[in-house]
Amino acid sequence: MKKSLGFPLVALVAWLVLGGCMRNDDEPEYPTRPIARLYVSIEDVQLDASKDDIDNVVLIDPADTLDMYVALNHNSNAVGGAGIYFNPFVSRLFQAGYNDTTIRVMTVGNLGTLGNSGNIGNELLKQMRGIVYHHPTQLLYVASNATPTTIYGFYQPMNRNGFTKPDRVLRLGSEVRPWSVLLWNDSLLVSNSGENGGVSLYGNLSQVDSLAPNFQAISTVRIEGAATIRGIAFVDSLDLLVAADYGVVTSGTRITDGKVYIIEGIKAHLANPSATVSPTRTISGSLTGLTGPVDVAIDPRGTASRRTIFVADRDGRTISRFPLSANGNVAPETTVTLDTLGNVRRPFGIYFDVRGDAVQQ
Repeated sequence: MKKSLGFPLVALVAWLVLGGCMRNDDEPEYPTRPIARLYVSIEDVQLDASKDDIDNVVLIDPADTLDMYVALNHNSNAVGGAGIYFNPFVSRLFQAGYNDTTIRVMTVGNLGTLGNSGNIGNELLKQMRGIVYHHPTQLLYVASNATPTTIYGFYQPMNRNGFTKPDRVLRLGSEVRPWSVLLWNDSLLVSNSGENGGVSLYGNLSQVDSLAPNFQAISTVRIEGAATIRGIAFVDSLDLLVAADYGVVTSGTRITDGKVYIIEGIKAHLANPSATVSPTRTISGSLTGLTGPVDVAIDPRGTASRRTIFVADRDGRTISRFPLSANGNVAPETTVTLDTLGNVRRPFGIYFDVRGDAVQQ
């Protein structure tokens, strides 16, 4: 009997077409137009049934022009939002819950439109803080500040909906109160919001056991003069770390305003088991408008004079942008107030999706 060549030929053509569309590197597709989108996670929840719900995801787009404005408000149905992270490989936005035990998953359209698409729920996910996606292992990591402090990992989070058992459980030491979690190659950078706060580096994510009962940092860097470290941002190519210090609040009364620290040459310090560093520059004072900064993001593009820092101020309920070169008591380039429809909206976390060249102003 003569075998037909039709199906193998069709399969070969299909393989060539699909293969030609697939990327074989570890970078998301380069946009045809520059993207500079700042996603903001709002911690507040509407408790008054007579008022409108609080949209707990804010999109500032574009965020790199002379003035910033809110382009989109969205309700993810989280009972308050905590950390937020965008994965450009699959166009998904992940938001940790602040007052619940569920991670929300949202689709992101080409123009930044958002749609609720799923969730990851587990009673272990208490007091969630930072969240990040590790592309090589397809694991979504989220920090829990509940005792015992833990970082949980979920495999292929885009395909989950409902109760989900974590695939990784990384128990931290009692002295660590995790807040931000960032990726650096195959390592996690975790900010410590506890006493003598700073940043810890945890290595070899691809090889760590699924259950690590005592996950040890390979390096811990303290920041001299810091009170309560919250969010951090890191750029490998610039060898630079930025950290938000919330300031001191006692019994509901603010004692000292917060600050933003810029630390250059951070990688040399992270190469040591422990170190205490003095910030290269500090943004603080009345002109900054900063009261209680909780998170930061960096736009690393262009020359040194064009690079910027975004600061989420929880107590001021604002997002402000400063030059990366800023130092001392300086005013921001621009500021956006987040309150809307009579509702207070306090930012908890931000994520800056930046792809393509900077816009010329």
